[in-house]
Amino acid sequence: MFNQNRIYRLFQLINYLKARPAKSVRSIESFLDTSERTVYRYLDLLKDLGFNIEKDNNNKMFISVSSDTDLIPFTPQEAEYLKKLILSSGKENQLAQSVLQKVQQSSEIQLGADSLFKAHLAKIVEQISVAIIEGKQLLIKGYSSANSQSISDRLVEPTCFTDNYDSVSAFEIKTQLNKYFNIERMASVEVLETPMKHEAQHEFYKPDIFGFQGKSMNKEIELELSMRAYLLLKEEFPMSASFIKPVPETGKYYFKANVQSFQAPGRFVLGFLEEVQVLGSKEFIRFIQKVIKKNT
Repeated sequence: MFNQNRIYRLFQLINYLKARPAKSVRSIESFLDTSERTVYRYLDLLKDLGFNIEKDNNNKMFISVSSDTDLIPFTPQEAEYLKKLILSSGKENQLAQSVLQKVQQSSEIQLGADSLFKAHLAKIVEQISVAIIEGKQLLIKGYSSANSQSISDRLVEPTCFTDNYDSVSAFEIKTQLNKYFNIERMASVEVLETPMKHEAQHEFYKPDIFGFQGKSMNKEIELELSMRAYLLLKEEFPMSASFIKPVPETGKYYFKANVQSFQAPGRFVLGFLEEVQVLGSKEFIRFIQKVIKKNT
């Protein structure tokens, strides 16, 4: 029986194989963060669903993209079941809305207004997918940056989405850097006719729990949180939940994780100095002390 994570991975794999260039088994394994054996299981499942997995001269795989949108044909019963699984992921998941729209288009099911949440974000996800699949540059309009505290347009070449489609990894033309762009911070996007020109510089690194990407997660964070700080950390950075453990004897919460950058966790700690105790690392403690000294 399908579970929701498996369904999401299938849709991720479909988009990944449609995007140029063709992919090796090793690259798919890294993208899905799974084993080679599981990769072949997903590929076999896509073949069973009717997708034609092709190979190039280097034995790398891809799915040909036609002018028509490829949709998986669902019976009304299958579509209803898929709808329930997707909605169970939570209303904040951007991919869920996009998938729900495709389910509606390919079946007789009618999704009520209560199910059509954040439609503009789903449209953005859909347009970014088109840019990735067709190998086109993308203009992100009105992007709100948490780092620079500014709103500006960004010209990028998108490469792939993060888990749950909350962000997209893209090569920014102006800075010549690979960055993550949060879907919710985009006012809109426009797929340009200009083909991608910098594929050799495209890189994908899985982001840390605070959304920062890099080549190594070598910075350690260790905190003791009040209940309020714990709830706010989990709400603002959902991926942090699996790194938090309750401490029943004190009523506090213990958090420890490796990250790419101290910037986001540092901002969080500085915003809740009375609710958070920094236990480590020494490097992070020095980072916090330096920021406090600079601002006093």
